[in-house]
Amino acid sequence: MAEHHHQQIVLHVMDRDARNHIRDVFDDLENRLRIDGIGTVLTTSILELVENAVKANLKRAFFQKHGFDIHHPDQYRQGVRAFINAFRTIPPDEYRQALLDLDLIVSVEVDNNAQRLLIYVENSALLLLEEEKRIRRQLAAAMQAEALESFYLNFGDETEGSGMGLAMIVLLIRNLGFPPEHFRVFHRGERTIARLEFPMAADYVPLRTRWLQEKSGSDTDGPKIG
Repeated sequence: MAEHHHQQIVLHVMDRDARNHIRDVFDDLENRLRIDGIGTVLTTSILELVENAVKANLKRAFFQKHGFDIHHPDQYRQGVRAFINAFRTIPPDEYRQALLDLDLIVSVEVDNNAQRLLIYVENSALLLLEEEKRIRRQLAAAMQAEALESFYLNFGDETEGSGMGLAMIVLLIRNLGFPPEHFRVFHRGERTIARLEFPMAADYVPLRTRWLQEKSGSDTDGPKIG
C-alpha cells in the first residue's frame, strides 16, 4: 500500500480489448488496496467516462465528415441530432481511422500511493461551451441526488445523454464510502480531464483544497467544471 504505483492506458476507440484492459487494471488495484468493491466501482466509472470521451471525439469526426460547423449554435444542434440518429450505424473501422487521422486520443492514468488514489481520464479534445454548460448542470444535480431516479426526473431527457452516467459515478463513489465532491471535470490547455480522487490517509489534503490554500495564482489543475 505504501508503494507508489502508476499506470497509463492510451486508446482511440473503446473496443473489447480496451474494456478488458481497463477491467484488469482495476481488478488488480482492488487486490493491492484490499478495498472490497472498489475494482467494480472504478471499472464501471472509468468505462463510462471513456465511452463519453470517445463518443465526443466520434461526434467531432462526424461533424467534420458531414460539414457541420461545431462552433455554430444552430449547426451544432442540427449536427447533434444527426449524430444521435446515425451513432448506432457508424462503421467502427471507418471512424477508428477518422479518430486516428484527427489524432483524437483518450488516456486513462492511475496513480496511487499511501496517501491517495488519483485517476485521470484525459481527452485530447477540448469541451465546447455548450458541452461545458451541460456538464455543469449535470454534475451540480448529481451531487444533490440521492438516487438515480431523482436525477432522471430532472435530466433523463437530456439531448446528448451522459448525465445519467455522471450521476451513477457520483452515487457509486458515495456508496463506496468516499466523498464524491472530489470527482471533477476540468480543462487544461486544449484538453478535457475527468479526475477521480480517493483519500487513503486521514491527513491527506485534497488537490482542490491544496490549490485554494496556495493562492499563488498557479493553475494546479485548471478551471473547474462543476
